[in-house]
Amino acid sequence: MATKRRATAALAWLLLAGLLTTAPGATAAAPAPAAGGGAGPVDVRAYWTPQRMRAAVPVDRSAGVTVAGRRPAAGGARARAVVAPRSTGKLFFSDGASDYVCSGAAVNTPERNVVLTAGHCVNSGATRGLLGCRPGRYFTRFLFVPGYVAGARPYGAWAGVTALAQPDWVNQCGNFSHDQAVLTVAPLGGRQLVDVVGGNAVAWGYPPREDGVRVIGWPAEAPYDGERAQQCAGPTTAFPETGDAQMSCPLNGGASGGPWFLGMVSPDVGYIWAVTSRRTTEGPALLLAWPLDRTILTLLAAVRSATATATAARPRGRGPLSVAALPAVTGRGQPYRLRLRARAGTRVVVQARRSATARWRRLTVVRMPASGVVDLNRASGPAGPVWFRLKQGKRVGKKAKVVVRACPLPVDRRAAVVAATGCSSPTA
Repeated sequence: MATKRRATAALAWLLLAGLLTTAPGATAAAPAPAAGGGAGPVDVRAYWTPQRMRAAVPVDRSAGVTVAGRRPAAGGARARAVVAPRSTGKLFFSDGASDYVCSGAAVNTPERNVVLTAGHCVNSGATRGLLGCRPGRYFTRFLFVPGYVAGARPYGAWAGVTALAQPDWVNQCGNFSHDQAVLTVAPLGGRQLVDVVGGNAVAWGYPPREDGVRVIGWPAEAPYDGERAQQCAGPTTAFPETGDAQMSCPLNGGASGGPWFLGMVSPDVGYIWAVTSRRTTEGPALLLAWPLDRTILTLLAAVRSATATATAARPRGRGPLSVAALPAVTGRGQPYRLRLRARAGTRVVVQARRSATARWRRLTVVRMPASGVVDLNRASGPAGPVWFRLKQGKRVGKKAKVVVRACPLPVDRRAAVVAATGCSSPTA
């Protein structure tokens, strides 16, 4: 029998009227802002004192809608405190007047510095005005604390550099199918986030009904206090009214943006196919999340590009000197891209080698443009690893590695699909 219950528009809400009204059409995405709100990483970390971290609350978005739906097939909602995967953490941020909390997880990208969370944990979302939907406002002073427990920062506190939410979340009123966002963080102690905690994969195109799903978050409303990670695990089904994935789970405000793992490859990393978006407040306790679609790839590319441009525009010291491979794994005969970063106006030598002990050989010399970023498109050669680096005088940048598989990779890169592929050897 269908029951009436209230689904909150998000686990964390701003006190804004009319957010749940959907507007037709979307405008262009706003540029990715500086996630520190003008403050550098040191200033952001200094802002988040232990007192501020304890006092931060879920963004209050109390306005909701009443929807009809059926109780999911899963049993009663249960959660338990866990030692969180080190790639997951608590996300702190500010709107300039108050301090707030959400959850998030590190994802693996060539730059190794990206956090995935909910859109409403980064941007307030579009609001209804007299002339239609007004674009949402970005929050500032982001700080990601992986493995947070009772105020401890076991893997450091990582200051946000650039934040970007899905354009449809920013520009369309109540578009919860794109309630996702990404955040880049500054290096800490000379290391990137993923080098310290590991990086999760993103999985897109999966239906709402899945088995063995694991949800992690830091709920901060009673009976929880936000000081320890909580986990729900079990099957998911489709929420009848919206098409979201739903899970029986009592997590509440503060758990927004937490990862929904489809599978784990180690205790600390796995495949994220959704992030916590909303919950019910009447009837069975349910968490809701829209499964990721291919727009997550566009979002990841956009935030990486915005961060690279911002970094190149403000060179300090000797400036950056790095190369990244996009993607890091490809198939024989398929293209890949090398993204070079160095100070504008300088010349860099691109070098390569095919084994860890071979001599470096020069591929080309590049003069860096005003953006400080150059993309080199290359066709993959024989199967095996290839290392690349940039050299500028006696200065040498960090190496990047491309692994060329013996067979071309399919468009669908899920492990099961890739594992089912094969090829014979070509000859010229």
